[in-house]
Amino acid sequence: MRKAFLTTIGLCATLALGAAAANAETATVSSCLQAQSKVASALATDSSANHDEAVKESHYGRDYCSNSFYAQGMAHYQRAMKLLGIS
Repeated sequence: MRKAFLTTIGLCATLALGAAAANAETATVSSCLQAQSKVASALATDSSANHDEAVKESHYGRDYCSNSFYAQGMAHYQRAMKLLGIS
């Protein structure tokens, strides 16, 4: 009885982790490069009050992506895009 209970708990935990991983968006080098290009183009023509903050976020994004922390880098690029009004 105890063995069946532990097996059931293990199976549920495995399924839960698998579902969470399947729903997570995977950031890659390619997505970082695309975001970097999009933000750089917007920064070249932007003169809003958020420009300096967007530049900082872009630099953070570049630093994280260049150190293989793609999800964190993409989060910073997304903040920069939000500050610049890019969807």
